[in-house]
Amino acid sequence: MNFKNYYKVLGVSASSGEDEIKKAYRELAKKWHPDKNQGNNTAEENFKEISEAYDVLSDVLKRKKFDDFVKASQQHRAYSYTSKTTYSQTEYETEFSDFFKQFFKNKRKKRSYFKGEDIRGKITIDLKEAYLGSVRIINTSEGKIRIKIKPGISSEKIIKVSGKGKKSKYGGDNGDLFIRIVVKNSHEFARKGNDVIQKTEIDIYTAILGGKISLKTIKGDVKITIPENYNYKKKLRLKGYGMPVYDKPKKFGDLYLDLKYKIPKDISEEEKQLLKKLRDLQLKKSGKNT
Repeated sequence: MNFKNYYKVLGVSASSGEDEIKKAYRELAKKWHPDKNQGNNTAEENFKEISEAYDVLSDVLKRKKFDDFVKASQQHRAYSYTSKTTYSQTEYETEFSDFFKQFFKNKRKKRSYFKGEDIRGKITIDLKEAYLGSVRIINTSEGKIRIKIKPGISSEKIIKVSGKGKKSKYGGDNGDLFIRIVVKNSHEFARKGNDVIQKTEIDIYTAILGGKISLKTIKGDVKITIPENYNYKKKLRLKGYGMPVYDKPKKFGDLYLDLKYKIPKDISEEEKQLLKKLRDLQLKKSGKNT
């Protein structure tokens, strides 16, 4: 491994700031990118070199180690000169190579500039699946991928699966897979954040007299009590019966019941008479005549 002055490679000084280094790298990377210089081996080598330089100089820890090493090596060479000790370029390069092998061992990532293309897709689910969570298997150009959908996921949420995109053409990391989740609208339920609004019909008798009803909620079957003379304009709240809070196990939103009165059909003659009697009693009570 030959010594490379990474500052000279990027055309910047050792005192250059992060923005200046990034700008220099981008300009050179654009010029020498293999996609724009296909079949040009020199361009590919130049691209690798500037990217290697940026990989070190853009990382605070790596840059400090590099600067410290260069400084120490210069001092070493100066000492060798004053003490008339032979210090060859080959020895210097070997020291540099050994240092970087030790420092970057198991740490150096495959360079991002060699990364493969990302893959993007979409999965459509209903509100029940969004409530429970699920696992989907999807097919991509790179094969079958397992996608875990966590409970409480919202529409337009992006799930990222690292390394499951397209393979790199240049030996770097694979791209990533990004899946957009779309939650279908429901006729029965409406979602508002972590809360759920459910439309429910009750008969007029229960609305007036109150009573218990059985209800199928998104969480499951439940029995609830309707208060006497319930004001239908006010939504009935069931605490903890809403959507799971995403990434927060055992936390749930609330369920709000939007109650509507159901008018009975096929009323018998006897029922009609009773209703008329009830109406007359109400009119008499209010001081009105029919």
